[in-house]
Amino acid sequence: MSSAPDLVTTGPDQLVPVARVALREFTVPAPAQTEHHAAVRPYLRTDPVRGWLVGVSDGERWGWWGPVDATVARPVTDLLAAAFPRLPAQVDPADFARRLRRATRHAHTGLLAVSVGAAELALWDLMAKRVGLPVWQLLAPVAVTDRVPAYATCFGVRDSGPQVASVMDSVADTYAVQKWDPMILGPELVDVTTGFLRRHGPGRLAVDFHGAWHPDRVRAACTPVVGGLAWVEEPCHPDEVEQAQAGEFGTAHAAGEHCYGVADAAQLRAGRVDVWQPDAVFCGGLMSLRTLVRAAAHAGARCAPHGGGLLPALHLAAIGERIEAVELHLLLELRRCAHFAELPVPIGAGTHTAALPVPTAPGWGGDLRMDLVDV
Repeated sequence: MSSAPDLVTTGPDQLVPVARVALREFTVPAPAQTEHHAAVRPYLRTDPVRGWLVGVSDGERWGWWGPVDATVARPVTDLLAAAFPRLPAQVDPADFARRLRRATRHAHTGLLAVSVGAAELALWDLMAKRVGLPVWQLLAPVAVTDRVPAYATCFGVRDSGPQVASVMDSVADTYAVQKWDPMILGPELVDVTTGFLRRHGPGRLAVDFHGAWHPDRVRAACTPVVGGLAWVEEPCHPDEVEQAQAGEFGTAHAAGEHCYGVADAAQLRAGRVDVWQPDAVFCGGLMSLRTLVRAAAHAGARCAPHGGGLLPALHLAAIGERIEAVELHLLLELRRCAHFAELPVPIGAGTHTAALPVPTAPGWGGDLRMDLVDV
């Protein structure tokens, strides 16, 4: 894949007028069961989708990002006021997150960094909708690819051995790699897991330990499948990634969703992390994500961004940033997209290939559903 272009140098034509910010709490029905991959339908949540949207307006149009939690949405107004005391203001999207992070003490990390990310992503949505283009086309006139590889995450599937084996086999018909919780290495399911690897071959399963296990326990749990996993994810707590040793888990070490800014790349380099997984929301927005993707390439690591920032990752991959694959959460992603009028990309029941098309609608993925358009 060719190297990606830099953002066009900003000037008066690239500045975006920001006149208002809005925080929108919403509740919409759960996506229909039939919209999901057939393998996971028995495990779906049917409760309404609730969350918050962060909106930025130029006075006529709105750009949005969401859903986020209330704890992420509520600080946005104060962050914006600290960086831009008077509205309307002319805002440089390439420098917007940096301004927000530096105008408020401690906004460079933790939940405030996530709030910065939500605001910055809403601004890019606004900028793109002002000119009727997808976000990626603000960065490059032509996409270098029209499809981006994806792997499937199966969190939320909890059942007995035969049912889990059936889900694994069905998902494997579409996705080269699928990710599960550590339960698949537990005594009740480890035979299911080893059986799957015998049928389908190594490198088809990944396991996410969520940074909650001691590394010694991770190594012990992986012993029955040594050499068979695609990667182990967060085998160390995010505070201790730099203590990892190259190759100590017998397979690729994946981490990075808890990067809250570009400085956290140093920790991934120190821990010799093989697969970097930054999230555009967590790390402070599109520009931070792009910097981390490039830092992964410079470190000789693979990059598969975390699924909470699926859409920004797709837009960067479209222009040639070195993203190996994106994460598609089979039970959660349709809920994450429930606020859109139409799905940004086909990710449900009709998806028969593990490559997602690049979004083409204006902004991140098009307009809000009509019952949310009232600000």
